[in-house]
Amino acid sequence: SFSAGYGLFGYIQLFVISNGVNTKYYANNPVNRRDFKQTFFWADEENKKITQLSEFAEVFLEKCHLSKLITKYIVLHESNQLLMALRPYQFYAVEAIVERVANTQKNGYIWHTTGSGKTLTSFKAAQILTSSAKVHKVVFVVDRKDLDFQTIKEFNSFQEGSVDATNNTQKLVDQFADDTPLIVTTLQKLNTAISKERHLKVMDELKNKRMVFIFDECHRSQFGETHRRLTDYFENVQMFGFTGTPIFADNSAKNALGKRTTKDLFGECLHKYVITDAIRDENVLKFSVEYIRTFKGKDGVEDIEVEAIDTTEQMKKMQTRTGLVIQMICPMMAAQ
Repeated sequence: SFSAGYGLFGYIQLFVISNGVNTKYYANNPVNRRDFKQTFFWADEENKKITQLSEFAEVFLEKCHLSKLITKYIVLHESNQLLMALRPYQFYAVEAIVERVANTQKNGYIWHTTGSGKTLTSFKAAQILTSSAKVHKVVFVVDRKDLDFQTIKEFNSFQEGSVDATNNTQKLVDQFADDTPLIVTTLQKLNTAISKERHLKVMDELKNKRMVFIFDECHRSQFGETHRRLTDYFENVQMFGFTGTPIFADNSAKNALGKRTTKDLFGECLHKYVITDAIRDENVLKFSVEYIRTFKGKDGVEDIEVEAIDTTEQMKKMQTRTGLVIQMICPMMAAQ
């Protein structure tokens, strides 16, 4: 109703709307700032939508699930002062990472397509892990300096002051040494921190600490020497990668370390939300393929089909020509 944002309704974090056949949920925000695009269907772990009210109520409104969603998976966007409810694929990805850290020492990666909100997903995973008594620090690693500042800005928009910038490697080392729970840095600065002599006195004390590294766009920068140097140096870390385009055996490139895939580096895929899922859910735009003609023939000129070259015939002709050339060259060589 119009007064849903006032009185007791102001304390509600989630609303559910349904006509019995289609059922969606959304975060509670002021009436004039609500957007139907921010209403979502729930889905199972395979991204199959749950639309029927009866099935939705059984899964989504189950008391343990609902309480977890409200207490852990509602984010207050500090910059816009709006509540954000995670989408189902974001929920499952974070749950998979948290469960793996809580119960195993294994790594893993998340395959979520570009434009599906990987930054929010990774922030929520990092935020929950920093509150775990088992984890000393969470380090979010990007592969370019511009992404370093962009990620810090976005993380702080979700929770003001959650991340301090690491303007240089010394600042990064200081954050490793103090009580900073969440660090955002570049792969290059992290590599410098563990390879330069002047930083090793501090960093060596952290080699056995339980830490979690989360790599953004892990398909781009994790296939060189730096990744191996990190895994060799830190003895008690778990590594998780986020990517929209994982590297498989079919599209892997060979370097000095051989042909390696995302699975080789990070282990199994913990959750998938691929481009076809995102297009179906209208979370990203469809592809528009346009064919542009680069050559325009003259008017009145008819383009005809050309017969294919008879390779057998051409090979025979080449052998004949080669023989004639040899016959000409041999007498000349003998005369010299």
